[in-house]
Parts: sequence; structure tokens; C-alpha cells
Amino acid sequence: MQYKYIVTMVLAFLVSGLFAQQQAIRILDLENALPISFATFEYGDQTGTADAQGIIHLTYTTGNSLTLSHINYGTWTMKDHQVQTAINEQVTFRKNIAVNLYPATIIAVRPQGLQPDEEITLQFDDRLAHDGASLLKQMPAISTIRKGGNYGFDPVFRGFKYDQLNIVLNGAQSATAACPNRMDPPTSQMAPNMMDRIEVLKGPHALRYGTGFGATINFIPTRLRFTPATDFYGRVSGGYESNGNVLRSESQIGITGSNYDFSVLGSWSQGDDYKDGNENVVPADFTRGSFGANLGLKLTNQQKLRISGLYNRARDADFPALPMDLREDDTWLFNARHDILINGKHLQSWNTTVFGSFVEHLMDNLLKPLEPRMMNASTAATTYNYGARTESVWNAGKGKLYAGL
Repeated sequence: MQYKYIVTMVLAFLVSGLFAQQQAIRILDLENALPISFATFEYGDQTGTADAQGIIHLTYTTGNSLTLSHINYGTWTMKDHQVQTAINEQVTFRKNIAVNLYPATIIAVRPQGLQPDEEITLQFDDRLAHDGASLLKQMPAISTIRKGGNYGFDPVFRGFKYDQLNIVLNGAQSATAACPNRMDPPTSQMAPNMMDRIEVLKGPHALRYGTGFGATINFIPTRLRFTPATDFYGRVSGGYESNGNVLRSESQIGITGSNYDFSVLGSWSQGDDYKDGNENVVPADFTRGSFGANLGLKLTNQQKLRISGLYNRARDADFPALPMDLREDDTWLFNARHDILINGKHLQSWNTTVFGSFVEHLMDNLLKPLEPRMMNASTAATTYNYGARTESVWNAGKGKLYAGL
């Protein structure tokens, strides 16, 4: 009898020593027996992660449960006797959990009386840009069509582009593209250093500034400033981009008084070809300059007159995605606006604008490295855009009524 007790004690000692050593359990998929890689486990004060073969290593302790977790198999717990079985068999199985995601519908109600618009207020570094469309990319809903590396970006708003977008300066003036391939979209003629902010009114219901099925993009110039005594103001900004050797500069100088504000503005940008992320050279040469002047007059305390002129000059801009490049682009924009503040019981204010835009454009393929060169092509194009706009603002109870022509 004593002999049997001794043998039993020896076996119990060997088993307890076996479980005290670190054990390996392999976790497999119940259906295809593939390893469940990188599952995490928690066992008493022991934690870890399965390897690529689905194997975890732990030291057995009596009475503890093993908790396992995997993103495709969920979280499950094995009791003490199940842990012993898994250690003896060196394997455990788990069935994959399928999660069904159903479609969700989100409904947003726009409050009545609010204009469906977005706005970009230009900072000092934004005024260094040579193309107005490059600033519009700050809005998530707007992208651009890039036919050139550094010039002539054409905006796209929610899939609408070209003439589906109404591009205006101060609510009235626009410049029609002269190039059939739109090397000179209207946004490229809006000099950022003369602007204060950009408003985007989503279409098709925004008819205040004309018909634009996709949206109306309104470039608003800087406000007139009047001071009790004569005062001078100005600024000078510059920048440089090493990839493409892009040099940018812009400046403004002005003089103000109690009833006048006169300023002149200028900007100059130029650049060479640049390299993309794969070190491929992208043709992107361009030269761009804008020069303008603003004159504001306070006719009375309720009446203001603003006269402005702008000359845009572009030379030798590369358009690798088009059959020709831009060689010359000269654009003149002139406008005069009269504002009168009435503040009557019904009629609040009235403004009238007359404008003219003149674009002369020359494109050819002489700068393109064509081999073999089958022909030399050159095309000149000219567009004129002129008109007038008048608008009155009326008090309509809780809202405003805009009436104009």
C-alpha cells in the first residue's frame, strides 16, 4: 500500500511541474483550421499576443480563466478545465464572427433664411498666390482641373465646372476665357492681392449674381478706408519655393483722407519646371504679373464711388496636358461702382456697377519638344465682356429682398 502512495505522489509532482512550465496553445479557425494570427490574451496577470502561426505562450495557474480577443472572432473566455484541455491537446478552435453593416441615411435640415454659402478670408500668404483658383482648394467641396503645372487651374464644385460656375468680381464683373482649351479661366484673372475674401454660393438657387447652375464664386475686393486726417499705408510680401524655383512677390501702397482712398497694387510670380515625387520633371514654366489701382471717393455720408482697374500679364506658361502652350495673355478689367445707403422704412440701399473686361490671348506649340515636329501651330483669341448691374435691397419683414437688373 505504501508503494502505491509513493507512486501517486511522484506522478502528481510531475504533473504539477509540467503545468508550472510555460505551455503553448495554438488558436485555429473552426471551419478551415487556419491560424488566428495576432489574437490577444489575458490569463491572470499574464498578457500577450499570438504570433503569425496563432500560437500563444503562457504558464498554467490553477483556477484562472483565459480570455482571448480578435477583431474577426470577437472576445471569448475559456474556463480552467478548458484551459487544461487546450494545454493537453495544444490547440483550441474558434468560429469566425460575421458582422453585417447596414446602410445609414443621414438627413440634415438647412435652417430657413440662411444663405447656403461658404467663405474664405484671405490671409497675407494667400495674397501671394498668382491664380485665384488655387485659393479655392481650401474648401473641401472644390477641386481643380490642372492642365498646367503652375497656372490656369479651373475650379470644379460638386462635379460642376466651366460655364456651370458663375465667376464674378464684386458681384458683377467677369472675364470670359479666350482660349478654347481654357488656359485662362476666369478665376485666373482674379488677382488675390486685391481681394479681401471669396464667397461661394451653392446653386442652383443662388440667382442674386446671375445664373450659375453649380455655384456662384464671388471675389470681393478689399474695403475702402477713410481716415479723419491724411494717412499712408502699404505692405510688401515675398516668397520662394525651391522645387521649381517659384518666386512670388506682391505689394500695395495707398493714401487715405476723410473722403478719398487711393491705392496701387502689384504682384509678380515666375517659376520653372518642378519634380514630382518620383523625380519626374513636370513642365511648369510660367511668368505672371498683375498691376492695378483703386480709387474710392466718399461723395456724401451715404454715398460712395469706387473706380478700379487691373492689368494681368502672363507669358510662356507650359501646359503639358494640352496640344499648345500659353505664350501671351493680356487682360484688362475696369469697373466703377456707386453705393448709396438709404435706410428707409422699406428701401435699405442701392448699388450700381458698370464694367468691362478685355482678354487677348496667344497660344502655340513652339515651346513643346515635339519629335518629329509635323507642324508649327499658332492661334490668337480675343474676348470682350462688358455690362452693367444695379441692385436694391429692401426690408421684407424678417428677411431681405434683393431686386435688380
